[in-house]
Amino acid sequence: MAHTIEQVQKYIKNINIRTPTAFFTDDYEIIKNKKIRSPLIGLYTAFKELHKLNYQYAFILSCDNPFININVMKFMIKEFMVHDACIPIWNNAYVEPLFAIYKITPFLKKAEENLSKMSFKLSKLLDLDNMRIKYVSIENEIKLVDFKLESFINLNELKDFSDITVKRIKK
Repeated sequence: MAHTIEQVQKYIKNINIRTPTAFFTDDYEIIKNKKIRSPLIGLYTAFKELHKLNYQYAFILSCDNPFININVMKFMIKEFMVHDACIPIWNNAYVEPLFAIYKITPFLKKAEENLSKMSFKLSKLLDLDNMRIKYVSIENEIKLVDFKLESFINLNELKDFSDITVKRIKK
């Protein structure tokens, strides 16, 4: 996922991909202002493109979380099986909508509805009637398979990289 074609070209050059399977740029069909940046636009674009390809489900992972544990993914897939979404939740009720599994069609419709109203909050994506959303406790369930909860370490700035390096060296 990228904001612009130029960003895609930069990704391809920097990560040395010979034959990328797919890169999508943010879809601004609903929102005409291309200066607006929101994870919801990225989700909408991903859902829309996957829907066109007849996919039914999407496991959304943020590029800011480089230490995702495969066992967490397997656990979430098992929990998702009879639900419309599976989303990690912290004890303080903060959810992780960018580390979640979604049934594409209803969430595509909800993302489109929210964007048309210029509502960009990811929490609004989860306001769906009659949806079976499975919230999995990060501290009580996910921690059993990812003891240090490294899957939820978020790296955005250079300082974050140095902080995590120091923490990992101390351990």
